[in-house]
Amino acid sequence: MRYWGLDVLVCVHCKHHPLELTVIESEEQSIDVEKVEAPVCKEYCGYLREKIDRNKAYPCRECLRKGIRTGVLYCPNCGRWYPIKNGVVYMLTDNRRNPERDREFLRMFKDRIPGRILEHGKPVNLHGVEEGGEKQGYLGHK
Repeated sequence: MRYWGLDVLVCVHCKHHPLELTVIESEEQSIDVEKVEAPVCKEYCGYLREKIDRNKAYPCRECLRKGIRTGVLYCPNCGRWYPIKNGVVYMLTDNRRNPERDREFLRMFKDRIPGRILEHGKPVNLHGVEEGGEKQGYLGHK
């Protein structure tokens, strides 16, 4: 995943834009960016987390060299989150997701994922699971 993806990605549930990014692991990549004209993004700069201002200089060359290996995209409108694993964003509808795999991801990175996702994220979260509560299905169904 690249930061510029935030310029075009929308929530698959409610179509909100932009999504919020939490980077867990990133990597510098060797990419030829000499002929890149800034700004690359049209509406939203995910690297700086701001709307594009055509009168501003943007660090596009720096941004394009950064790959996001692991992270989370979050929709502040509907509360859904989407994992980024091995550089791939898994933006699936609720019925296509695997609750156990999603919980495993949340548990693995719970010290780096915002609390609002861990406690209230949709379609699955860790609320009530970690403290010995019954496992909840998606959207709180048992």
